[in-house]
Amino acid sequence: MKKNIMQLASIVIFMLLIVSCKKDDGDRGTKAVFSYVADGFVVNFTNFSTEATEYIWEFGDGTGETSTRRSPQYIYKAKGDYLVSLTAKNGDLTSTFIDTVTIIGPNIKIDGDFTDWQFVDYSHINEEGQGGTLRAIKTFASATHLNFLLEGTADMELEVMVLYLNTDRNPESGYMIDWLYPLGSGANYYLDLSMTGGWGNVLQHSGNPADAWGGFTPIAYAEIFNYSEIKTTENNGKRIEFSIDRALLASMSGSVSYTIIDNSGRQIGSLPANGHSDSKFATFPL
Repeated sequence: MKKNIMQLASIVIFMLLIVSCKKDDGDRGTKAVFSYVADGFVVNFTNFSTEATEYIWEFGDGTGETSTRRSPQYIYKAKGDYLVSLTAKNGDLTSTFIDTVTIIGPNIKIDGDFTDWQFVDYSHINEEGQGGTLRAIKTFASATHLNFLLEGTADMELEVMVLYLNTDRNPESGYMIDWLYPLGSGANYYLDLSMTGGWGNVLQHSGNPADAWGGFTPIAYAEIFNYSEIKTTENNGKRIEFSIDRALLASMSGSVSYTIIDNSGRQIGSLPANGHSDSKFATFPL
């Protein structure tokens, strides 16, 4: 009797194992799944899909770009959260996996090594023949700083660099510079800095927009501004990077606008180019 019971138990266990194996076989098949590692704007995707022979990636940034590589690399243009989808196929079998990819952008360091700007797009480029010594600029806002990479001609000096910032997105508030930028200015901050002499003034404007100097209050320069040396580029131009501490500025959202002037006793460069009927501050997305 005892022997029969043990034989019966063995048969039941064997049957359960068969059922279990059949269930696992039914779950196996084409299945899409991926992971990713983001380094600045560059994302490397790793494809862990099973039993697939074809792949279609959609990167969720509105460009319409796709990839059919197994594990592609993709370069985003801006910070944000992107819904990325991977569709894995094997004949008529299809599986799609969707995940959110978070891009926080590069870790910009103000050290004269400009490689961390490699995948940051230019936010403003002066038209050929305009802007004097100033050519183009890249901007990137981190959680703590407004970062700038300014490029100019071989004649760019920045013995005195004037930077006006409009932080409230209202061109009618702050100091109006309408003779230089008739389509919009309204500077809430005025930075008067020497990139060669190591001194600077940072002032915040309040009150009458027409009041140039009486409306400005000084802020500690050393606590808000950091910059690198001016370096020569491969095309015989010049380049410098600098940052402004956001903690010492008024609260900002969406974007700020700005202009930069190379003013070595007189204006020799401006970005955006000023003095034209369509001149206005450039936009710095946050």
